[in-house]
Amino acid sequence: MRRALFESVVCLALMVWLAACSSGHSSPSDGPSLKANPKTIKNPVASTPESLATGKRIYDRLCADCHGATGRGDGEKAKKLAAAGEPKAPDLTDDKWDHGSTDGEIFVDIRDGLGSTMTGLNGKPGIGPEEIWHLVNYVRSLGGKK
Repeated sequence: MRRALFESVVCLALMVWLAACSSGHSSPSDGPSLKANPKTIKNPVASTPESLATGKRIYDRLCADCHGATGRGDGEKAKKLAAAGEPKAPDLTDDKWDHGSTDGEIFVDIRDGLGSTMTGLNGKPGIGPEEIWHLVNYVRSLGGKK
């Protein structure tokens, strides 16, 4: 009886472990797959006033230092980086997008970062895929290319 119970517990533990290890699929709350083509990723968050307000709060806290309060790339940190010879932070209010203009491309840029000067938000406390989508909506509202 003890042996059968032991074998059942080991079998159950093995099944749980295998299920956890082999689950290569991400749930919608995990955000887009790292393997997905950014151009084809669709924004699941509607650009509502609430989404824009959430995106602005995140932008003000994590992005304005470089991109500036209005998104023109004139934040204090950007000025210091430019003085040190680093590339200028992009103006998010114009029609020029250096790293892709689809919502998915913008999402991936924000999530993963660009080079050494723009760190990605992936893994920042309180920032998940939904927050990044709100930020995409807000960046779009600054007047840049739609």
